[in-house]
Amino acid sequence: MEKYDIVVIGAGSGGLTTAVGFSKIGKKVLLVEREHMGGECTNSGCIPSKALLHHAKSYYAAKQIAGVTPQSEEYRREAFSYVRSKVDAILAKETPQSFKNMGIDVVLGEAVFSTKCTIAVGGIIYKYKKAVIASGSSPRLMEIPGLTETDTLTNQNIFNLQDVPKKLLIIGSGPIGMEMAQAFTMLGSQVTIASIDSQFARFEDASISAIMQKKFEDLGITIRLNAYIQKVERGTAIFNIQPGDRVTDKTEIPFDKVLIAIGRVPNLPQGLEIAGIKHDTNGIITDKKHRTSNKYVYAVGDIAEKRKFTHTADDSARQVVTHIASKGLIRLNTSKAVPKVTYTQPEMAQVGMLWSEAVATYSADRIIRIEVPFADNDRANTDDATAGVLVVIARRMNGNILGAHIIGPAAGEILTIFTLAIDQNISMWKLQKLIFAYPTYSLIVKKAADQFVGRQLNEFVSDSKKSIRRHGLKIVAAGVWITAIIALNSYQTTQDLTTTQSAISLFNVITMTLWGPLLYVLLYAIRPVTFFPATALTILSGIFFGFLWGTVLTVFAATLAAGVAYWVGRFFGANLRLEDSVLGNSISTVREHTFSAVLTMRLIFAPFDLVSYAAGVLRTKFTPFIGATFLGIILGTATFVSIGASLDVEEFATNGFSLNLFEPKFLALSGGIFIASLLLSKFLKRWKAEA
Repeated sequence: MEKYDIVVIGAGSGGLTTAVGFSKIGKKVLLVEREHMGGECTNSGCIPSKALLHHAKSYYAAKQIAGVTPQSEEYRREAFSYVRSKVDAILAKETPQSFKNMGIDVVLGEAVFSTKCTIAVGGIIYKYKKAVIASGSSPRLMEIPGLTETDTLTNQNIFNLQDVPKKLLIIGSGPIGMEMAQAFTMLGSQVTIASIDSQFARFEDASISAIMQKKFEDLGITIRLNAYIQKVERGTAIFNIQPGDRVTDKTEIPFDKVLIAIGRVPNLPQGLEIAGIKHDTNGIITDKKHRTSNKYVYAVGDIAEKRKFTHTADDSARQVVTHIASKGLIRLNTSKAVPKVTYTQPEMAQVGMLWSEAVATYSADRIIRIEVPFADNDRANTDDATAGVLVVIARRMNGNILGAHIIGPAAGEILTIFTLAIDQNISMWKLQKLIFAYPTYSLIVKKAADQFVGRQLNEFVSDSKKSIRRHGLKIVAAGVWITAIIALNSYQTTQDLTTTQSAISLFNVITMTLWGPLLYVLLYAIRPVTFFPATALTILSGIFFGFLWGTVLTVFAATLAAGVAYWVGRFFGANLRLEDSVLGNSISTVREHTFSAVLTMRLIFAPFDLVSYAAGVLRTKFTPFIGATFLGIILGTATFVSIGASLDVEEFATNGFSLNLFEPKFLALSGGIFIASLLLSKFLKRWKAEA
């Protein structure tokens, strides 16, 4: 049995990034690949598809200028040899030997989990401290009666063609389907796209999908929507056109080849059940740290990600390396904006929310939609590339960007500005102040920012009125609250009372009745709305009720007070979208781990009311918040009650706090409890980090 610090299964984008990352920090790494180095992206995905698109666009542009010539036809026939040359050039840098030179052991074969901490490859057992599954995905297939394997294409075999088919049927209108449809059409194929969707490019903004559909149709691509394939007969595919529950028509589409482009399915390794790794039809189930149900095993890329992109696989791999190398001390940002680009001509690119998603999340009156056509961009005009539009969705008033959608030249490059803006909360106000080089395509971003600023200045008064109406109840409540606090402080000043004297007077009243303990609990519970110091009341409970009953009553009362402060924070924090701020990732973490976060804060004696207000503002779950509060304040309450129990009330009333008031035994008890709280909180932090 051979032993490794890290075993990586899969040599695609996620696997290679993981293996190289760990090798750089001195880990002993084993990389296992069952098929070919470079994975899907290099061999049958990003690289060959973009190479084919480049070749097709070059050929088509030349044909538009000079017509069909012997030289252009020779260039067209070289399309697939060009693609394979580009793939080979990249694979030359990704050989097993090149990774062995980095100190990474490479084994070719099928990895099978044999225990929670071992895999078997070709009969050899490899033991690991940590493993990362990056086995990727494969094209989703479908059973079509009459369709032979010879006539079926997927992204895995389409680039092995020797020539362009005369008639190509593409089933599916996702990125792969659209890119290949345009490439093969430009190379001379008669292409038909058939999709069950009712809208072409339905995952794009409506303005963008309409432009792309017209572009495709102008290019000669036939698009059939609501099309459900029934069977294939003698080189003809038969579809039902079914826009709803009812079949409205049938259509027949002749073909030479059929490209199936309807999505991806995960490549699940064998032995997952033995290793205790949970999975479903979408892939391996992971937490926000990319860890599986087996704490020794992580999963990255297509095998676990909802968004199956090369760049998301690379990013999740980097996060796993960071998490393991730092032993969980460096917090991962799992809420990054994820860009998506479809490399058609013109390109389509998007990041963040669609308009429909933004409306559902914020409501239409709180967001703004900006559209700038590329016809307004000087560089696009000089290059005769004005077909396109930039759509930006932003919050009204503050200008925070929720989504950006582009169709046009260099769309994928321009999109990076918006990806950065969303991640770093760079508003449209700030983008409007940025200097862009002239003339560049990216100046369309400033055009959008100019439009946003102009509209917001014109609509500032109406937006302000809407905001006031929206927050009117909170404004009134805050006014009443502030007035009451001022009146209370004014009374205390008028009567020449210190906080200590006020507290003692209050307790004298409480202890004059049989209902004193209940009255104490109720007054303590409403204390957060008066800002009366919790410490003073807690110490006084020890003076008047003794250590035992003072602790019991105050723990109960303080828990109620925390609930009051929580709902005050919840009320005033309503409609705030703090997850959109720079603290967004931390807020999500607190919401997910409310109990441990609040318990830790209580144990280290963090400001009591501040924690409670913040929990309400952040809209954490109430039950874990109140449970953690109850447990977390026991030690702290006992600390301050014990101090109170050690004081002489008359001496305290006369001289206030002084060391002469403390009895050594109670002082020692309170000090011991405080130290115990700190040690317990440190243990919880370490336990949470390891978890």
